[in-house]
Amino acid sequence: MRSSIGDQMSPRARFASDMEHHRKDAGMSQATLSTRMLCHTSLVSHIERGRRTPTLDFAEALDRVFQLDSHFAKLHRQISHSPTLGWFARWVEEIEPQALILQTWDPLLVPGLLQTPEYSRATFSTMTPADRIEERVQARARRTQIFDHPNPPVFLALIEESVLHRPLGGTDVFVHQLRHLLELSRHPRITVQLVPIAAGCAAGMMSAFALARLRNGAEVVSADSVLTGHVTGDHDSVASLKVRYDNIRADAYSQSVSQQSIEDAVRKWTK
Repeated sequence: MRSSIGDQMSPRARFASDMEHHRKDAGMSQATLSTRMLCHTSLVSHIERGRRTPTLDFAEALDRVFQLDSHFAKLHRQISHSPTLGWFARWVEEIEPQALILQTWDPLLVPGLLQTPEYSRATFSTMTPADRIEERVQARARRTQIFDHPNPPVFLALIEESVLHRPLGGTDVFVHQLRHLLELSRHPRITVQLVPIAAGCAAGMMSAFALARLRNGAEVVSADSVLTGHVTGDHDSVASLKVRYDNIRADAYSQSVSQQSIEDAVRKWTK
């Protein structure tokens, strides 16, 4: 393994890295590889540098040149399954499936892993092109499959109480989401805690974020804002967000009180 889990890449980045590795292993220059693949050298260079997304034909040609059993074709399929995730692809594809513990803070929405498809659709409808919404909804739904694994991660979700009073998608969609959230909060591996509005929660005002502890002991964080996001295993970044998470959780309701608050919200929105 050429890198630790903490330094793992998205499928697109791994495609570029593996391509360079196999090319150099075979003693080929980019020009030689392009000749073997009957393509322009600039295409090889751009894909190897991560500047172009490879096509399936390109991936299959690499497998033929390096005599591999669909290695690059499989990576291409992984890239194709998450074309709209951008920077978040690494978290979804590399971090969540290998996590031992996941911790999230959400000041505005129900966490993605706990969303119903209808609620997800409502969150994407105002910021995603119409022809990509269903793709993103399905990608988010696939993430929940980690809880179906024989040894799923422990998931600790902190949610700002105001989320219970923000009926995204309309009342019916929102009530279904709240009931789903309540049901998941009773899962033995999932803890949902609400942070009261009255707490002020200065530590969580900046953005939503998530922390993951992987099975090899490595720790990784993800933080996002309106314009961009970041996934990193940098020690200082991890330490900073761990402190922030602990500060937020210190103000949170207990699991049982949080469940009661969700039940109260369901009654409110079904009147």
